[in-house]
Amino acid sequence: MFQFFQQIRTILVQMPLSRKIAMGALLFVVITLFGGIIFWSNMVEYRSLYSGLSPEDASQVVTRLKDLKVPYKLENGGTGVSVPAEKLYDLRLSMASEGLPKGGGVGFEIFNKTEFGTTEFVQKLNFQRALQGELARTIREIDEVRDARVLIVMPKDSVFVEESKPPSASVLLKLRKSLPQSQVNAIVHLVASSVEALTPDRVTVVDSRGKILSSGMPEDADKQLLNSQLAYKLAYERNVTQRIQSMLERIVGQGKCIVRVTVDMDFSRVDVSEELYDPDGQVVRSRQNVSEKSDKTNVGPDKISSVNPLADLDANQRTESQERNDDTINYEISRTTRRTTRPLGDVTRLSVAAVLDGTYTTETAEDGTRTRKYQPRSPEEMQLFSTIVRQAMGYSADREDQVSVESMPFTMEEGWEIEKAPLTGVDKLVEDYGKMGINLLAVLLIFLFVVRPLIRTLRDVGEREAEDLLEEEDEGVTVSIGAEALAGGPVREGTPQDRAMRLVREDIDKAANIIKGWLGEE
Repeated sequence: MFQFFQQIRTILVQMPLSRKIAMGALLFVVITLFGGIIFWSNMVEYRSLYSGLSPEDASQVVTRLKDLKVPYKLENGGTGVSVPAEKLYDLRLSMASEGLPKGGGVGFEIFNKTEFGTTEFVQKLNFQRALQGELARTIREIDEVRDARVLIVMPKDSVFVEESKPPSASVLLKLRKSLPQSQVNAIVHLVASSVEALTPDRVTVVDSRGKILSSGMPEDADKQLLNSQLAYKLAYERNVTQRIQSMLERIVGQGKCIVRVTVDMDFSRVDVSEELYDPDGQVVRSRQNVSEKSDKTNVGPDKISSVNPLADLDANQRTESQERNDDTINYEISRTTRRTTRPLGDVTRLSVAAVLDGTYTTETAEDGTRTRKYQPRSPEEMQLFSTIVRQAMGYSADREDQVSVESMPFTMEEGWEIEKAPLTGVDKLVEDYGKMGINLLAVLLIFLFVVRPLIRTLRDVGEREAEDLLEEEDEGVTVSIGAEALAGGPVREGTPQDRAMRLVREDIDKAANIIKGWLGEE
């Protein structure tokens, strides 16, 4: 083992400095790479357990994780908690079984524990707190809402109807980004529908910057109503415009017609109740006929008695007859009950204006110039287009609808676009290849008067520098050769062989390395 390390030490000592530096750098990279692999393989992967927690929920979750002795990391300023990946789902199930996180505030879980002796006032207060907490949790489910608080005012009940007051509510929102008006209205109706006897006009919504999103005032409701009516009116006009313009463009061409629609609407709600009676439509409902007849016989003053038992009965007797006949008929008169509700947004009048581009003809002058002339459309075509527009818009004479279809040029500049006569001969060659010829001429001139003199100058400078270098090497260089060298007389080098001999004598090792290189190349 000692000899092994001794050999390594000997190799390192004999190794050049550059190779030592390269080997050290390579060893450092290898050690760093293996250390990173070992660290990465043993590193615990953390995944998000919960995010966007309120401070109360984050505190409760962290306390529970400490009790379970589970490592954790706080993220996003304490609103997020991360745990080891292998324990993620078990912890979520465990937290859910314990009702964590609660979503901030107090919800209806406040009634999970009942306490004896709780007064009615405390019960009402707890119910109000629970309702506020549940509404805040529900509103926080909206993506744009970071946090929410709900305050509900429940007035004291009164036995007198005149003194009773409706409840009201206020909502404070901490937003991630701005809320559209539709979502603000959704929050208002959510709160109003969750509280008994609470109406949307008594709900106020404010964001954390103090901006009133919904003041709960009647004028806001009127403004929202006007906006919705305006949006409905514009959507109706846009729909009719698209129907008419798409049909006309298929006939006259793309971009050759302009259509504008104006609609008058009645947004008032009208309920009409009618009862119509038809006197000619009589129907016998019941009939009653009563007939009475009676006979009565009267005896005169000489009545029969015990004194005169044989009185003339026929002479004194009178008979009376009575007869009565009643006929009662009950008729049922035909009656119609009708209730009519006119819908909102009833169209009272529709106005359509359409402008069509005409046709164009090309006229050639004597000098070959072609001029584009506008030709308006014929009255027959305009009548046909007017009929098409009427049918597409749903024209109604009872509403006094208005339709205007006109034909005019879309370009109202003075003079029409003039086209030049086609070129021939030399003019055509100049038009087609003039730019190309000018470019080639410019390139040729640049080469002759710029590039070529520059190359010539650089070549002359290089040759002059080479000559100066040879002259500097030849001046004062002597070498001893043969008898002259022995005599000590200087001999001037004049051939490359002489200069090579001088270089070999000056540095024999360098000369040997050069010769080895030549042999290796061969």
